[in-house]
Amino acid sequence: MKYCKRCGAALDDSVTTCPACGSFEGNPQTYNGNTGGQTNAMAIVGIICAFFFPLLGLIFSCLGLKKSKEMGGEGKELSIAGIVIASLEMAAIVIAIIIVVSMFFSVLNSVPYEAVAPIGVLLAL
Repeated sequence: MKYCKRCGAALDDSVTTCPACGSFEGNPQTYNGNTGGQTNAMAIVGIICAFFFPLLGLIFSCLGLKKSKEMGGEGKELSIAGIVIASLEMAAIVIAIIIVVSMFFSVLNSVPYEAVAPIGVLLAL
């Protein structure tokens, strides 16, 4: 008969985990502290970059999605979220650029030609 090192409960010799507290009582050489879950670093980098650098976020999230298939689905949701966030942010940037350019040409068209002619000469140089 052996006793749990954590809570002191009596254990059978064949038991490797204490039924009272759940601590591991097996051979220390066979237990490395890893619970079996791996981290998908590409998915984490992808979601972080999606907020600040959407193109990099999209690339890393796509790589994370591919890697999640190899890892048994670990990080799949995070990769999909990174892809969605990066795509929406890139679409918002494109729309903002279109609006700014159209406002520029709208203002340019509303100014009389005589006022714009010197600018056209400068642009032609």
